[in-house]
Formats: sequence, C-alpha cells, structure tokens
Amino acid sequence: MTKTTLILFWVIWLIDVLIALFGYREFINGIFGRYAAPSTKYVLFWVALLLAALLIIGGSLYFKNQGQPATAMRVACIPLVLALPYILWMAVVLVSGKSTNWR
Repeated sequence: MTKTTLILFWVIWLIDVLIALFGYREFINGIFGRYAAPSTKYVLFWVALLLAALLIIGGSLYFKNQGQPATAMRVACIPLVLALPYILWMAVVLVSGKSTNWR
C-alpha cells in the first residue's frame, strides 16, 4: 500500500466512522429524546443500519490488514457512493445561491 493510498484510505475510513457516529447519535436521540416514541420497527431499522456501518468499518480494516488494499478501499467507499446523490444536490443548492427560483 503506497503512502498516498494509505492516507486516502484513512480519510475515507474516518468519514465512515463519523457517519456511523452520527447515526448512533440519531438512534440514541430517537430512543431517549424529548419526543421519542420508539417502536420495535424503529429500533430494528436503526440496529440494522448501525450493524451495516460496523460491518463496513470492520470489513475495510480487515481487508487492509490482510494485504488487500483495493478491496479495503472499495468496502470503505460504499457509504460515500450511497451519499453521492445527496452531496451533488447540496452542491447545486450551495452554488445556486439565495436568489434561485426553484419553480
């Protein structure tokens, strides 16, 4: 693994961890928040999402430690690829400015 690839991997991995921490915060807020009324479906949904995030984080580390950097990068990039449409939409909104007519 080259130094550039290693740095890129850790940056992407850190973004994945931040996404997982944000999801955990939303889960805790939904369970114990001021207006919380959690149902079984809600809890199972968030547990599945958090387990998926844990698998992505752990899987990417496993592949990196096994000497498969390309697979580790692919696994670590899954959340970024899924978030790409939202990121592009937010870029359009930010570039458009306040005076844009959305009709």
